[in-house]
Amino acid sequence: METVNIFYPIKPKPAPRPRVTSRVTYNAKDYTAWKNGLKLIAKTKFKKPLDGAVSMKVDFFYQIPKIWSKKKKADAKWHTSRPDIDNLLKSVFDALNGVAFIDDSQVCQIESRKQYAEFEGVKIEIYDIS
Repeated sequence: METVNIFYPIKPKPAPRPRVTSRVTYNAKDYTAWKNGLKLIAKTKFKKPLDGAVSMKVDFFYQIPKIWSKKKKADAKWHTSRPDIDNLLKSVFDALNGVAFIDDSQVCQIESRKQYAEFEGVKIEIYDIS
């Protein structure tokens, strides 16, 4: 079973609803930049996309707000506010599509968490389970 580890040290971004004009459909520039950064890191880890069943473990880390009290900081573990975890996962799938796997429909199993930490970023483990 092949395992690939990726760490992207940038604050996680959820996938937004695409913007639609009379001529074009597009995403916000900051989201596109975030997604392209993750894609660039993934390209260094994969020679070619996996073509079988894929399992993923994705951890989203958010920095503890500086304005919180010492007690609240000490108790901080799970990030229970927005963004929603499904929108965060969508952004990871969008970035890894065509790089880590041919299509995100190959992802058959996923484990994911949102939590507070001393740093921000996304830790991704991808397993070929075919």
